[in-house]
This record gives sequence, C-alpha cells and structure tokens, in this order.
Amino acid sequence: MAMTRIFIKNTAGVISILFAIMLLASCDNRNATRKEFVWDDEIKELTGENLHAWLENAPFDNELKKYEKDKLVFTNAKQVFPFLGRYYNAIEELHRDHSTDIDTLIFTETDILFQDSIWGDLFLSATLLYNHEEVFLSDSYLEMGSPFFGGVDAFTEMHRASLYETAVFKKQQQYKTGIYWVSANYRDYLLGFYQQGQLIFETAVPLLRGDTLATLDKLNEISHKLGLNIVEWERAQVADLQRVEDPESFWKDPFQGIYPGEYTDDVYLKTKQTPFVQDDKARKGDYYFSYRSDDGLVELYTELRESEMNKENFEKANKKMDKYRYSYQDIFYEERAENGIVNGVAKTYYKDNQYLEMHFSYPEKDSEAKAQVHSVLHYIKVLNYGAQ
Repeated sequence: MAMTRIFIKNTAGVISILFAIMLLASCDNRNATRKEFVWDDEIKELTGENLHAWLENAPFDNELKKYEKDKLVFTNAKQVFPFLGRYYNAIEELHRDHSTDIDTLIFTETDILFQDSIWGDLFLSATLLYNHEEVFLSDSYLEMGSPFFGGVDAFTEMHRASLYETAVFKKQQQYKTGIYWVSANYRDYLLGFYQQGQLIFETAVPLLRGDTLATLDKLNEISHKLGLNIVEWERAQVADLQRVEDPESFWKDPFQGIYPGEYTDDVYLKTKQTPFVQDDKARKGDYYFSYRSDDGLVELYTELRESEMNKENFEKANKKMDKYRYSYQDIFYEERAENGIVNGVAKTYYKDNQYLEMHFSYPEKDSEAKAQVHSVLHYIKVLNYGAQ
C-alpha cells in the first residue's frame, strides 16, 4: 500500500456557493449567542490574536491553501494525520459542538498544511479553549476514508495512527509539553505537543531519511519561530527519544462497558477511575458496584426495565425530575435521605421500549461519596442509535 499524501480538491458551482453561504449564516448565528471568550494576556501577545497568521511563521514552504473564494475546498488531511488536533479531557475526546447552549469548551481551532520542498507533508495546529482545562493525547487514533478522494469505497478504509511516549515530557503549573513518535500511513513523525493555559499547539514533522537529530532540530526551529521557546525541546537529545516502556501521559478511558450488544457494549459507566469495585456476580440488579468509605457502604446497581413509552414520551413523563444531560441523553434522578443514608434512583431511556434504572445509596454526611456517585450518574453513555 502506497503512503497516503495530502490532497486538496476544489468544488465550484452554484450549489457549493449556496452551501458555503448557509454555513456562514449558521456560524454568524452561532457566534451571536456563544459564550464570551476572554484572552489570557500571554497567549494574546504570543499569537497576536490570530492563530493562522501565527502558525504561518513556521519555517516551511508551500503552504496548502484550504480556502478559496467561491469554492468549497476538501482535504484528506484527517486521513493522512488521523491524530491532527484531536485531544481528550479527563472524560472524553473534545469536539467542537455546534449547539450554542453547550459548546463551552473549544473557542476556535485552526491548522496549516505544508508540502514542504524538503520535509514533505506536515501540519501545525492550534486550538483555543474557553478555559484552562488539561488535555491529553491518545496512544492511538482511527479515521475513516474520505469519499471525496476514494469514492464510496472509502467508507471501508481505515487510517490508523499510533503514538509512543518519549522521555521528553514535562508537566508543571504553567504548561505541559512532550515529544512523541507517531506511526501513521507507513510514515514516522516526531510530534511536538504543547499546552499553555487555553492554548494547545501541535506539530508533526516527518523523519527525514532516518535522521532523528535533523527532525528534532526542526522541532526546535519551529518552537523559536513561533516564540514558544520550549526549554524541554531545546534540552532534548536523540537518546531521550527512545520509546518509554510504561507511558504515563496518555489519556486513560474512564468508561466501563456493560450490557453487551451485537458489536460493542450498549451502556458505558464512568467507573474506572473511581473507588467503585464491580461484583463478579451481582448481588443486586444486573451489574453491581460498591466500595466502603470511612462513613459506610456506597453502592450502585443497574437494571433494565420494560416501558410502554418510546423515548420522546419517556422523557416527557420524567421532565419534572432533576437531570443530567450527557451525549444527547437525559439522565433523570431523585434521591432522599433517611436515617443517615441517602437512597436514590436514576433512569434514562435505553431502546426498544426499555429504560435503564440505576439504584444508589451513600452515607448522608459523606460528601466525597456523593460526588463519586454523581460523577457516575452524570456520565451514563447509552449507545441507543435511533432509539424510539
């Protein structure tokens, strides 16, 4: 299989122009109601309030222009670089949600593609978050093929990237940075990652004729040209770029699957990084989790219940209850304290006239136990595609 390279395809015509106008109108409406963004003074000075212009200071030639007047421009960059601009917070992968009432994470993001005369295909990416929230890279990424370049059969193509941590990693109060090896589409890259507050920066430079030192030097040149001056990159030696056997910096999936479906589990609970331990054989319900705090037993368990209601009617019937909303799913709950113990139940629609019910209890005076229970309730993920 040949190496995947960056391609750009322009589509002109009335339909394309109308589609572009619709997108612009949608963006204008969204911007009118979006959360206010407040610049960090250092990031404002560093970037000049223009991420694209800032990234153009990178020491490469032959920038691929992704925007042209009266044209829609498509690129297969996501297939060449499946990891491009993809980050996780402690819960899940960050997405630019275009729903105005809940998109409060990513303010803006941009990337620049180069087909440099010496280094070939590469990218630089910058993202601004509304607030300083630590982000993580994953050790693997997957992207489907693009029908604009591979036709309808492209949907069956899978483009993978694997990341490997090196000894060049530093996390402190002001910033976090690291250099990673990346293997994607039969090519190897050094990926430089840097987060300072609300700014996330990433670049991937190909390994040039097996010369690791040259690629490391190029990362440092990028750092200086953009004014980042990342000390850890400057001090790095080739020996520091050996793969770490026990990586610590990658995102750790906090979800545990239950209720196996045809291809994957149908329900996921955020229990992996909590004190909850699952019973091998549930003493209550279908799946039972518990732990003992200093104040007593903390437990939760799940059951599937039959219902005569479809999803819409189920949510209408329970709309007066307290609720969390996660991944387009409403999780309704109620709880009551009695004799020093809080007992509660949460429920959310499952599929096929069924709903998931979760029972929970914890000592009333144990605020940490309450936080642990509600961290699970808040993030119940149900894969009920097309549920009615």
